[in-house]
Amino acid sequence: MSAADAKPQTINLEDLPLPQLHKIKTQLEEEMDSLTTAFSHMKQAQATFRECTNCIDALTPDSQDKTILVPLTSSLYVPGKLSNIDSVVVDIGTGYYVEKPKADAVKYYNSKMEYVQGNAKTIQDTIEQKQASYRGLLEIMQFKITQQQQGTNGGAEKASASK
Repeated sequence: MSAADAKPQTINLEDLPLPQLHKIKTQLEEEMDSLTTAFSHMKQAQATFRECTNCIDALTPDSQDKTILVPLTSSLYVPGKLSNIDSVVVDIGTGYYVEKPKADAVKYYNSKMEYVQGNAKTIQDTIEQKQASYRGLLEIMQFKITQQQQGTNGGAEKASASK
């Protein structure tokens, strides 16, 4: 039987000892933190693409020949003039830029937003599943701790009763 044909094995959490449950709890917390960070990055990317489409929409015939500040770095600018408002240069990733008509650039950014939104939805669904698993795990752990405390208290009561 190949690894692809193997069915995932289910483990009843109630059968695991408390130290193993603590390890699973820690693992779930780390996974949720990682997923939450990824979700946040997806939302930031989506906001960036939305800002790009808003900037493209702001390029109107009135913008022609207006003086603007062109960023050279994040804190260094030079004055410039808008000479062509019919096309924009789009960063398509890994240092590549493409000149596109405004309408094509908007389509590009809208498709990127849809893609990122789909990934964000998948991550959000996964986070919700992990949170449900986490809550269930906490309930099992609380039950086991309560059982241990009752067992310890019951043993102490028996010891004092036999004296």
